[in-house]
Amino acid sequence: MAGMPRTEVEAAYQDALQLARAGDRARAIVVLTAAHAADAHHVGVRNALGVLRLETGDAAGAIALLKPLARDLPTAAPILLNLGNALVAARRADDALSPLRKATELDAANPAVWYGYARALQLAGRATEAVAAYDAVLARQPDHVEAIANRVAALSFVDRYAEADAGAQAGLALAPDHAGLHFNRAMVLLAQGQWAAGWAEYEWRERTALLDGMRRVWTQPRWEGESLAGRTVLVHAEQGFGDTLQFVRWLKPLRTLAARVVFVAPSALVTLLQGSDVADQVVAFTDALPPHDVQVPLTGLPHRLSLHTDEAVMGSGAPYLRAAPVMDAQLAAWCAELPHDRLTVGLAWAGSATHVNDRHRSLSLGLLEPLLRRSDVTWVSLQTGERAGDLAKLPRRITVHDPTALLTSFGRTAQLVRQLDAVLTVDSAVAHLAGAFGRRCWLLLPRIGRDWRWAAEQNGRRWYTGVEPIRQQTPGEWREALQAVDARMTGLAAANEATSAGARNRQ
Repeated sequence: MAGMPRTEVEAAYQDALQLARAGDRARAIVVLTAAHAADAHHVGVRNALGVLRLETGDAAGAIALLKPLARDLPTAAPILLNLGNALVAARRADDALSPLRKATELDAANPAVWYGYARALQLAGRATEAVAAYDAVLARQPDHVEAIANRVAALSFVDRYAEADAGAQAGLALAPDHAGLHFNRAMVLLAQGQWAAGWAEYEWRERTALLDGMRRVWTQPRWEGESLAGRTVLVHAEQGFGDTLQFVRWLKPLRTLAARVVFVAPSALVTLLQGSDVADQVVAFTDALPPHDVQVPLTGLPHRLSLHTDEAVMGSGAPYLRAAPVMDAQLAAWCAELPHDRLTVGLAWAGSATHVNDRHRSLSLGLLEPLLRRSDVTWVSLQTGERAGDLAKLPRRITVHDPTALLTSFGRTAQLVRQLDAVLTVDSAVAHLAGAFGRRCWLLLPRIGRDWRWAAEQNGRRWYTGVEPIRQQTPGEWREALQAVDARMTGLAAANEATSAGARNRQ
């Protein structure tokens, strides 16, 4: 078809549009690809093929077509909008801002361009600007429910909870069954410790994309709060490691209601949870499931257990997990090589890169260099994943001991954490692990996008008595928070030295 006349290219383009409207995107892409090979300059073909690639999950392919098209037609707002949306889909929200902002200037009356710009601002971490852009959407289309839902999330990112809740309720009056609105409202309510309404709204998470890739089919009926006398309930983990470590605290009250509680967890957590006696039986998702009468997701327990007060939800903050009493021999040998004449502090500086707020919650390891240079601290890396490679970029004069090759499960990590004087971490599973063991932990929190669970820590109530949140005062600026950590480390070192001196004097 390389020699296809222009009239045939145009006919193929029109045919492809009809196929796309009929829902046959795959065939439409085939037709458009052939047309593009015949005429690489046809604007409609390039734009439509880019949009279809985006809609079928090929963001990179969409950008490859739409970026040069936007250069050729820099005043075409629809093309700039499509390019911006493709860049957002490719997790390049910062790059999307320029074409989308230009689209709002070129087609200011169009709510679609403002919505695209607002989403890019939100994903780029510019929540306050995103709220203003969503306001622009709603000024033009008051019933744009997705804009209302995302505006609620943006407001909660900057602690404007009253406005967020009012917006959510107004949106739900328009769309009572909008799962995203319900879920975003749940985050707002839980952040304020409004547990009864918050847990009820949190149930809507199952209708959102939050659990995509984690959904499983269960043969037994869902437990909805009815009597469990004489029955076995199977509880299954949901979401991330941190969520699981936090939420397993509520298996204890469940065990007072059921004859038997079986917990299904990711394999990396099984050994730790088995040794902590959180359930009658703990198995991995890859194991055969034991017989059970009903099943329930772990994160659905607070709602079904009617945990509606701070005391019922958070408890006393006391430790509830324990490490194996005998340390793994290989890990014990590694620990024996560490210096024992100074503080030993575990360190995790980054969470998952796919987290919606990772740009604010994770740190550059370079920012920690002043702390890492302290001669009275032995640093031990607890960082896993791609960011563990950051250690190779540190100056040679800085030593951070790295045992992560040995930390093949949370059971082993727990054994190591038990040997440390303290842990310094961003908001990640490490904070929940340290807290659940009662280990001293300094938790670095961002100013923007503080997670609901830490926002709910008010009036002296904490999830973990040993975890001290240290929050940024200015978005993106960690200096003051790290100075606060430095002061606490100095105090802990002095206290440890005084304790050691007292012990020596008694001898």
